[in-house]
Amino acid sequence: MGQNDVADNQAADTAQNEVPAFLHIADRFIALANEQAQEKDLATASAGFLYANARFTAFLVASQCGTPEALEAEKAAAIEYFVNQYAQALTSNITDYQKNFAQYFSK
Repeated sequence: MGQNDVADNQAADTAQNEVPAFLHIADRFIALANEQAQEKDLATASAGFLYANARFTAFLVASQCGTPEALEAEKAAAIEYFVNQYAQALTSNITDYQKNFAQYFSK
C-alpha cells in the first residue's frame, strides 16, 4: 500500500473539478447506515458500518497480495496505512462537526 495512493486518487478526481467517486460511494453507505440507525440505534449502525469496512478492507488487502505469505509480509504496513487514513478522516469530520455544530443539529 503506497502512503499516497488514496490522496493521489482524490487529487486526480478533484483536479477534474468533479466530486471524487469515493464520496458518492460514501454517501450511499451513509444513507444505508442512517436507515439501519432508524431500525436499531446509532451505536449499533456505527458498529456494523465499522465492522463491514474492516472486513471489506481486509478483503482488499488480501486480494492484492495474492498469497498468504505476501499477506503476512504486508499485514502490518496495511494496518498502519488504513488506521492512519481512518484517523485522518475521523479527525477531519469531527473538526467539521465542531465548526458546524449549530447548523448540523438545529431543529
